[in-house]
Amino acid sequence: MKLKIITGLSGSGKTTTLRAYEDMGYYAMDNSPAYLIEKFIELNETQEKPIDKMAVVIDFRSHNLDSNMYESFKSLKEKNADTEIIYVYCNDSIILKRYNELRRPHPLGEFGNVSDGIEKEKIFLEDIRKISDRFIDTSNYTAKELKKVIEDSLEKKDSMIVNVLSFGYKNGISEDFDYVFDMRFLPNPFYIQELKPLNGTDKKLKKYLDEFEIIDDFADDVYKMINYLIPEFKNQGKNTVTIAFGCTGGKHRSVYMAERMYKRLKNEDYIVVKKHRDKEKW
Repeated sequence: MKLKIITGLSGSGKTTTLRAYEDMGYYAMDNSPAYLIEKFIELNETQEKPIDKMAVVIDFRSHNLDSNMYESFKSLKEKNADTEIIYVYCNDSIILKRYNELRRPHPLGEFGNVSDGIEKEKIFLEDIRKISDRFIDTSNYTAKELKKVIEDSLEKKDSMIVNVLSFGYKNGISEDFDYVFDMRFLPNPFYIQELKPLNGTDKKLKKYLDEFEIIDDFADDVYKMINYLIPEFKNQGKNTVTIAFGCTGGKHRSVYMAERMYKRLKNEDYIVVKKHRDKEKW
């Protein structure tokens, strides 16, 4: 059986990940102990029409029924060869925001304290994280974008996730960016009347910026650098890299280059996600 075990931090998007797999034809199951999944697989093999692919969320909630989740995870991987453990996580600040929006206490936090719960959960899942096969940082993803990552993961040979992002300096730089390229070396279309209302996805704006000779060499250099460094990131156990392009307002030059780089990288075997962070401010 093709089995996807989804685990990770509360509030990081495990349920959204499960639903994405369900939409792709996986039999989905939430909050089930690992040892029961093992029994389920044994029973499934005796059926006339067995289920061939399943996705299941197994996290700290199973602890009351399974006191040694780590050993249960290992046993499940050993007995079902096509098993992938997917560890879903995101920045603490994002989890805090999500819990505050829902007005819910963290189940592991003392008196429901979210920050306390996050730290306890990280410690609790530390050993499971070590044996996980894929890591997905959902800090910058909407539910739709996370679903695309899951869909692409089934098609791409390489599990590396490359986030291509545009942003405006006036709205701040995020600590999640691995590499930042400043596009302010190009003239600002903001000061050209017919280009000001456009954004970097517009063909007319693209044609204008394409005319600058430096842009082709710059795009080639960035592309080569990304492909050169990705194997090194993987050697360090990192499977996500965020490449950010910035300009003053995050509407013209940065968007243009993010679109251009995404178009070039999406033909590689990486899982490539494009995001214009400040789109709502255009």
